[in-house]
Amino acid sequence: MDRERAETHLRLLAEAELHRAMKMPAGSLPGRWHSARLALVAQALSAVGAVGVDVADEIQADVGLAVAARRRLGARGPGPRRIRPAPRRASWRAVPAGQVIKVRDGGVRREVLVVAYVQSAGGARFIVAEWPVGPVTFTAADDRGVSYQVSWHGEMAPRELLLRPDPPRQVRWLDLTTAAGKPATGIDLGPRNPAPAPEVTATPNAHSPGELLLDVIAARILTAVAPFAQGNPGQRAANDDLRAFVGDGPGHIVAALHAAGLLPPDSPVPGQLAGLCARLGITGHGITAPPADDLPEQWHSMLTRRGPQPPPAPGILAATIAELPELDGATIAIAGLHHGERGTIMHLLATGVTLEDDWPYARGVRPLPVLWIRDSDGRWHTTRLDGLSPWGDTGSSPWTDTRMVTVWLKIVPPLDQRTAWIEIHAAGRSAQVRATVPLSSQ
Repeated sequence: MDRERAETHLRLLAEAELHRAMKMPAGSLPGRWHSARLALVAQALSAVGAVGVDVADEIQADVGLAVAARRRLGARGPGPRRIRPAPRRASWRAVPAGQVIKVRDGGVRREVLVVAYVQSAGGARFIVAEWPVGPVTFTAADDRGVSYQVSWHGEMAPRELLLRPDPPRQVRWLDLTTAAGKPATGIDLGPRNPAPAPEVTATPNAHSPGELLLDVIAARILTAVAPFAQGNPGQRAANDDLRAFVGDGPGHIVAALHAAGLLPPDSPVPGQLAGLCARLGITGHGITAPPADDLPEQWHSMLTRRGPQPPPAPGILAATIAELPELDGATIAIAGLHHGERGTIMHLLATGVTLEDDWPYARGVRPLPVLWIRDSDGRWHTTRLDGLSPWGDTGSSPWTDTRMVTVWLKIVPPLDQRTAWIEIHAAGRSAQVRATVPLSSQ
């Protein structure tokens, strides 16, 4: 990685965007000019660690001020200097639950799937499948008779219930009482008969940062294509919204990655991404490498899969905790899977990561590779961010002092009811991790 060349490339692109803005007809610029192209490349180079967010912000602010001064537009000066904090780490205790509790919504009792219990220095929480009601508070009692208050975490983390005060780390049982006069639901947090354990392996297998980012872009395109392609099994083509979303961004990202030394000169991935776009009828993507016919197995599988299959019954698909080997400094644990109204959702815990800015190809935290999933029928699926909730230390802001993060990923397309197990693949810069998770509907 050549950070100096990466910054030079970004400054040259900013200069080109300034010249482009100056050539636009008078009155055609908006009140506050913004280069989406420059922002995209800056975000991509920041995502792979080639350019600091403070430098990227400065370059974008400078070119914005230059356009405003020459065209007499409103200008926004640079904001506070941002420096991305180094990833911090936390340990956790995570116990699968796989239980159903009933909560009252007015005069209606609704079922809530409790996926897992998680405790760290930032507190204790239940991770749930979905929260069907608004703010609700109920009680829990542990195996020693100590009581706790359980409350919905809020709209920023709708799949979490907080416990106050924090239970001791050795707590073995919690009885949840959601309504007066109703029986409690017991959550066993102690040793239990082992379920089929996930099989986790890691093998050395180097991937360049640029190739990993292009894999993220491909997965994002495929998740956008999947919903309407599943409705038209014989058709695999982008719609107008997807073509507009992709634009010429991939070409500018590939050029920046090459300039920063983040893509091997002979890498096949730019051509494969161009080939994917060609298969979907996406033109104008800007990638100069010839489109490749030979696509990665995962991409090809998602393009050629048959029509939608019957989904699993709503419920827990995997009540298990599977911690993956450390990958690029991040530790990730699978905390369960469920299927519901929003599709098939994977619940993750992650530490050694930082929160990522919102941009078109965001994964929520970094480093977080694409998780590709091969099901028991040999078909491939990918994943897309469906929410996150940061944890801090007790008394600190989790958004500025992030120690760990709960991440929810939607599996696209959703699993079907015949799936007996899934094999999760995650690629990093130095290794490839694979975890096989047995599924069972409850």
